[in-house]
Amino acid sequence: MLKGMLERFRRSRDIAYEEAKKQAKSDDDQVRLSLARHPRAQPEILYFLAEDRNPGVRAAIAENPATPRHADLMLVGDADVEVRSKLAGKISALAPGLTANEVDQIRRMTYEALEALARDQATKVRRIVAETLQEMADAPAEVIRHLAEDTELVVCAPVLENSPVLTERDLIQIIALNPVDGAISAISRRSSLPDEVMEEIFASNDTQAVAELLENGSVAIKENLLERICERSRAVKSWQSPLVHRPKLPKGVALRLADFVAEHLIQALLKRKDLDPGVIEAVREEVSWRLDAVAEDEAAAEDETALERARRVHGEGKLIPDSVLAALRAGEREYAIAALSVLAQLPITTVEAIAQANHSKGMVALAWKAGLDSDGSVLLQKRLGKIPPSSVIHPQGGTYGLSRDEMEWHLEFFGK
Repeated sequence: MLKGMLERFRRSRDIAYEEAKKQAKSDDDQVRLSLARHPRAQPEILYFLAEDRNPGVRAAIAENPATPRHADLMLVGDADVEVRSKLAGKISALAPGLTANEVDQIRRMTYEALEALARDQATKVRRIVAETLQEMADAPAEVIRHLAEDTELVVCAPVLENSPVLTERDLIQIIALNPVDGAISAISRRSSLPDEVMEEIFASNDTQAVAELLENGSVAIKENLLERICERSRAVKSWQSPLVHRPKLPKGVALRLADFVAEHLIQALLKRKDLDPGVIEAVREEVSWRLDAVAEDEAAAEDETALERARRVHGEGKLIPDSVLAALRAGEREYAIAALSVLAQLPITTVEAIAQANHSKGMVALAWKAGLDSDGSVLLQKRLGKIPPSSVIHPQGGTYGLSRDEMEWHLEFFGK
């Protein structure tokens, strides 16, 4: 008899109110469960079942689109995680267009339920909300920002990686908050990123996030930032491979990589089809120079001082301003000083005095005198002069940032 009643109920498009009341009070869990799933059950019946003793029945109520919003709000605080999870999936799907300032009562209650679920104590519930909202262009901004700052990676990552709601300012603020491990990497994987956000990713010192950024072929990293990442990759070897394989690699970056990456990465660099033939040839020359320099250094290491070596290389016509920068990048401070002395035609004691003074203007003047370009003067200040970033003199319109008279005066001052 009971089986027949359930079958008639399943086949029916509507259910009589009195019959529904009777079934709602049935001792049989399956009867109440079928009623809770009915798409045409009366709102008050569904509201009644929202307090059912069986969590399976309450979960069915949470999942039923016909459930009145008052019942949904009640279930937000349900003790059973599965009930709240089912509710999270349903309510999150209703999120498009909702805001915190809803006037319509139903929309207001929907927003309140969504906001509560996004703050649920159970990670599973918050994760369902995040995964449902991650690509919605009109998801509530307040809810998205809260999910993006979640302390669980499985919750924040989908939103950080995909949500179009997050603004440039939002992303920068989240990076500054020193979020959970992996969160900045999720930002690095976004399909588009403003330049300022990429700068903040680099400044975060999150090596994995920078590696993810380099591997993200859908974003265009400006050349200046790529050069700085390249310079740091001397110490952070995990960046070298993604740099070598990065699309549209600028010539300057390719040449810098050839100066220090391992042999297998050099071969990968030379096999790239997208690099200009001139760049490939320049890379080959750089590698050849690198090998020659190593051989020369090994041969002369036992007999030559740094200054003697610099004079010898200069006599061979091979000492150039970039030799100073290469020495600094390789940590060869003594040889860099000697090379500057020879190139600038200054006593080595003068160069040493400038290097030890931590004097930015003196370093710029020395770079100019030795023939380094204005960008090279910045590296000289940082590497040799140990000038803090806030005190570095940056080029202005391709110039050194100081007048010729100023630079000559500083050289005379240190030469006394």
